Amino acid sequence: MDFPGLELKIRMTLVAGPDARVFVPVRLYYKNTDPYAVHFSFDFTPDTVVRWTFARELLDQGLTAPAGIGDVKITPIGPHRHCGFSIELESPGGYSRLEGPAASVKAWLAKTYTAVAAGQESKAVDIDSFLDELLTR
Repeated sequence: MDFPGLELKIRMTLVAGPDARVFVPVRLYYKNTDPYAVHFSFDFTPDTVVRWTFARELLDQGLTAPAGIGDVKITPIGPHRHCGFSIELESPGGYSRLEGPAASVKAWLAKTYTAVAAGQESKAVDIDSFLDELLTR
């Protein structure tokens, strides 16, 4: 299996306060060389890109029920809890809450599971290359 990765670009709402919401471009990226993870980034300002990496399984769980503790929390939102989702990101440097559409993320996530099935992630990891990289640092 060789593919460059799966990318999804969507627009989400950065919730900056009770009356302050700003649309931001968001990029989700998945690659088979890091099969357990989803890479998530958004433009906080024109010069500041916020980047997070978290478990693909966390995103999958969070689209249907509240998931996550600590730095990343994902929760379905909307009248039927399947129309949208929120993601809360927290670090010593700050806190962000974003809201966005769930349907496009669910469709993209399904493609990641087609590329690397759940439970098969370890078969997609090249342990020898990982150890080589780790030991040459």
